[in-house]
Amino acid sequence: MNYEEFACYKEITDSKFVRKYMHESGNTFFIEPAFYTQMTGLFERYPEQKENFMSGLEKIIANNKCVAFVYDFENPFLDYKDAVLREFVDVTDSCKIFYEDKSRGSDYGD
Repeated sequence: MNYEEFACYKEITDSKFVRKYMHESGNTFFIEPAFYTQMTGLFERYPEQKENFMSGLEKIIANNKCVAFVYDFENPFLDYKDAVLREFVDVTDSCKIFYEDKSRGSDYGD
């Protein structure tokens, strides 16, 4: 999968599944696949929020030497040494985007 939203950053191959990038400031950040899925789900449903969300993400990256954008900070995909962990809701809240991800399966079986 091509993470086109992060094409402006230098990609550093670190893991087969988790993408690692370098910000122009020298700060590094990781994007977990489930975080990326949540992010693109927001963009599909509310395309007008893409710029706002990416701006919030940029601020978090710029203010942290190393940050990992994870699905669940209590159970991250990798052991991110010395990284600040941020979940999708951390970014949306900082941008004042209130989004409920309803992409989970139905509670009703067939």
